[in-house]
Amino acid sequence: MNMLLYAPQLTGHPQVYVRVITRALLTAGHHVTVACPAQKQDWLDHWPNLRGLADEDGVRCLDSRNYTGGGQGHATVEQLVTIQKEAQADATLLIEADGLADEFRRMAADESLRLRGRVAAIFSRTSAWYPREDFYTGEVEPMIGPTVRRTLGRAKRALFNRRASAHYFYESILLKHRLVDALIVKDERLPPRYGAPVTWMPEIYRVFDVREDERRHADWHQFADPVQEYVRQAGPDNVLLYFGTGAWYKGYDWFLKLALDAPGTYALHAGAPERGEPGKRYDYDVMSVRDELLRQGRLFETRAFIESEDLVDLLFASISRFVSTHRLSMSSGTLLQALEAGKPVLTPASGLVGWRTKTHRLGMTYPYGDAAGLRTAWQSFRHGAGDPVKSDLASFIRRFSRDAVEDFFVGVMEGRIPS
Repeated sequence: MNMLLYAPQLTGHPQVYVRVITRALLTAGHHVTVACPAQKQDWLDHWPNLRGLADEDGVRCLDSRNYTGGGQGHATVEQLVTIQKEAQADATLLIEADGLADEFRRMAADESLRLRGRVAAIFSRTSAWYPREDFYTGEVEPMIGPTVRRTLGRAKRALFNRRASAHYFYESILLKHRLVDALIVKDERLPPRYGAPVTWMPEIYRVFDVREDERRHADWHQFADPVQEYVRQAGPDNVLLYFGTGAWYKGYDWFLKLALDAPGTYALHAGAPERGEPGKRYDYDVMSVRDELLRQGRLFETRAFIESEDLVDLLFASISRFVSTHRLSMSSGTLLQALEAGKPVLTPASGLVGWRTKTHRLGMTYPYGDAAGLRTAWQSFRHGAGDPVKSDLASFIRRFSRDAVEDFFVGVMEGRIPS
């Protein structure tokens, strides 16, 4: 079969998704076309996780910019249909379908064509639909209380802005009009409530088919020994690991502040430097906190993207436990990397991440957005409080194994999932 993966942008997790899913489909004997804002040469030059596909004869790359007029924006339905025709697609996977909401509304209103063939779509921002949680905090806003004014306000929004709600979009647009054959979600609490075509995907948190030339690059030779020496001197129980770009949504400022305020705690930031996000402000002065930690010798930084797979493994193997300061309370690939390494986790108590930690006994939780509560929890957690049974960690992470991921996506694209 001819399979099409549409990824309107590649920064972050989409390139990992494309790599893993394409490899699974190739192994299953299918032909794959990847439509993305790049050419195959760009995969070699700019996208480390896609280099392993650049020399694959069974993989075709369509530069989506040739169909959308440039940039990394989402295509219209008409542009997507053109891409589907060019790829002769029997089945299409929309890697980031949340950004296509307006196009799905057009399809439901018969204002556009419908997509061709079998269509599967990954939706990440489903928490407002069910279980009606805030996308960031994970808090559920009840229909009644705590004041009459707020209750009336919620009732008014539900009555007059119903069409703008997540509930209306998923149920009255996507499901009612059968616009996708597989509505893929990352929150396992959803499918038991709705059934097919809603189906849960094991989160893809890393590349599985690591090649020898991907294991060790210059960053391994630069950082492997210094990281090990830093952790040895600090003591693995005392090290906070922050993995990835210093971003607001990942709680970079909370990570630094926790390390500064917790006596005997050392910070390890493996990833690119801090970056600003439009409309988002840190709760703490990142530069001054960072400078003070450096002055005290309690911060080690790579200040660069981690490319070597062996270095990633070393980082998570070095620490005793992992703390999440994420502002997003949904699924977290970084947490899954820590759990794969057998490390207990300390997470916010709300949202999907808190539900998983408590339900599957993965470690400890702290109140979301509570700095004092985080410090208190960390002081207990670092000394072993809440350490789970290792078999509980292993049982949970098996649900996200390579076999589980590949079986799922091949089944989805072939039409066997959801049944």
